[in-house]
Amino acid sequence: MSAKEVIKNGICYMCTHTCPSIVYVNSGKATKIDRADAHLQGLCPRFNAQLDFIYHPDRLTHPLRRTGERGSGSFERISWDEALDTIANSLSKVKDKYGAEAVAFWVAYTKEPRPYFQRLAHAFGSPNFCTESSSCASSAVLASYVTYGMRQISPPAIQSPARCSVFWGSSLINSHITLWPKYLKAKNEGLKLIVVDPRRTKLASMADIHLQLRPGTDGALALGMINMIISENLYDHDFVEEWTVGFDDLKKLSQKYTPEHTEQITGVPAPKIREAAILFASRKPSEIVMSANSTTHHTNGVQNHRAVILLQAITGNIEVPHLNGYLSRAASTNDITLRQATESMPPGVGSKRFSLWTKLKKEMQSNALIEQIDSADPYPIKALMSAGLNIQFFPNSNHMVEGLKKLDFIAVTEYFQTPATQFADVVLPIASWLEREILQGLRSGHISLIEPAIEPVGECWPEWKIYSELARRLGFGEKFWDGDFEKCVNHILEPSGITYEDLKKHPDGIKLSSSSGVDERSQKAGFSTPSGKVEIASSILAENGYEAMPVYKEPPESPVSQPDVAKDYPLVLTTGARVLAYTHSQFRNIDRLRKLAPDPLIDINPDDAGPRGISSGDRVIIISPRGSIKMKANVTDSILAGVVSVPHHWPGDANANILIDDVNLDPISGFPPFKSQLCQVSKA
Repeated sequence: MSAKEVIKNGICYMCTHTCPSIVYVNSGKATKIDRADAHLQGLCPRFNAQLDFIYHPDRLTHPLRRTGERGSGSFERISWDEALDTIANSLSKVKDKYGAEAVAFWVAYTKEPRPYFQRLAHAFGSPNFCTESSSCASSAVLASYVTYGMRQISPPAIQSPARCSVFWGSSLINSHITLWPKYLKAKNEGLKLIVVDPRRTKLASMADIHLQLRPGTDGALALGMINMIISENLYDHDFVEEWTVGFDDLKKLSQKYTPEHTEQITGVPAPKIREAAILFASRKPSEIVMSANSTTHHTNGVQNHRAVILLQAITGNIEVPHLNGYLSRAASTNDITLRQATESMPPGVGSKRFSLWTKLKKEMQSNALIEQIDSADPYPIKALMSAGLNIQFFPNSNHMVEGLKKLDFIAVTEYFQTPATQFADVVLPIASWLEREILQGLRSGHISLIEPAIEPVGECWPEWKIYSELARRLGFGEKFWDGDFEKCVNHILEPSGITYEDLKKHPDGIKLSSSSGVDERSQKAGFSTPSGKVEIASSILAENGYEAMPVYKEPPESPVSQPDVAKDYPLVLTTGARVLAYTHSQFRNIDRLRKLAPDPLIDINPDDAGPRGISSGDRVIIISPRGSIKMKANVTDSILAGVVSVPHHWPGDANANILIDDVNLDPISGFPPFKSQLCQVSKA
């Protein structure tokens, strides 16, 4: 280490796993970043590309104001005062004319500053704050919550890795690379592996059993496995009797899902369904490792997910929790989002159609945003303030583009120019995770304060500073402690007894006391559901007008439900399989990552490519009832015949979400059917 070199603690925010890092700084510039956990060094290409991101020549470094038509890409440089005054004045005009609810606040990445942005929305008076959770993990969380009373994506296994692991729609390597060494070691030591995926991924090629199902039929497959487990008397009688409600109804529901009937729905051979169900139920402890989206990006997503996670309950592969594990951390910090203020505001976007999701999530459902922009019912949406607006995020993306053009004002904070910033009136450059203070670990209970390793490039500002300065101009600066971040942190941590200064003295962080805020009820064993048990028949769903049981429903756009439509669009389209080089729409402008995945590729089976005259490398057109896109073909037998898989969030004419239905949404969560649509593919 040179005399000028300084070593600082940091985190990587190239995805939301926020891996701890060590940052080397020389003469004020970050020169190298290592993993704090050295045994994982070099595992993730995104981690290794952080400095390419931070010092990218195209990084936004000063505020911009649009000078041409929306979408034209014409901007001029302005000062921060001009930018913030323009935003404050424009939002105030909309508020004065239409009400605060006419302004929507939408945030994507990063996740850490969200509470400050949500506080801004609610202090402004708008109930219409939302996040990418409108189409991400929240549907799986909702399914788990109404079943187990837990907000985890799936219930915890007794030990992990277990003796049998089911990877349901999760490739692991691309979605959670840091776990890969652990499972690879476990597999070599005798772990039995079941993979549920229409694609033969690297993980699936290692599996003892690979169940290649038709996309959208996850719920039917789970019910088929449940049928086998019950009929073979492999369920955990003691756990089911003491800790579940609705098992008899589940037994009746699953009766028709014999392996043979389930094969007709899913395409998975009946013998494999039997084998997988028996292996999972008999080789305890067993676990299910899931993507939050593989089961929920369908019109029956919540119930699909519930059917899958109930496999753990009926086999007793879940511990009965003590509720203090779920209550204590929340009691140790103050929530600064001001979400309680929304109770006196008009209903948020989507709250009538998706009442349970909006009530539990306490956000608007952004997939209902375009419907309200178009209809102005029950009130108009006229402005959008967004952190990381992503056009490619929305189903039927062209429809959303037309909606954005109708708005009076749009402001966006970003790192780079994107397809979405082209529609903004003002674009603000934000400081990266190496350039701002970060309060880390509020969910884990191990709190730390990550201090900036370097000064922000150019004129970039931390999002905290942007929101607090906007709050001051909008007349409620005191709600942001007049811009004092230390006071904000102290308020958040007040119940814990930890202060900002304490965190500065302990750069490795401080663990919250597990006894903080625990009441007598939380000491007792049981599930945090109305019954205190696993609710196979969900009382919460029933009370809100939904079916209590995890029923399977065929996707409304499928070869089965729409045979006439399937004549023109005979292939089942699934989108969104993760690629290790990218995080959703991000990082395609980073050369070293782009080299890993230079083109958007559609995976198509040889049985489907041959009759269409398609070879690998050919440019192809993918068309659905909503529109068309272009990609390169990857002809491979790793994808199920009759199914095509395309990556998500590519810009321009490769944006898969142009093809996706934005009308038929999951009635409980409001999630779009990103992974089960119909399409046709032809050579360009």
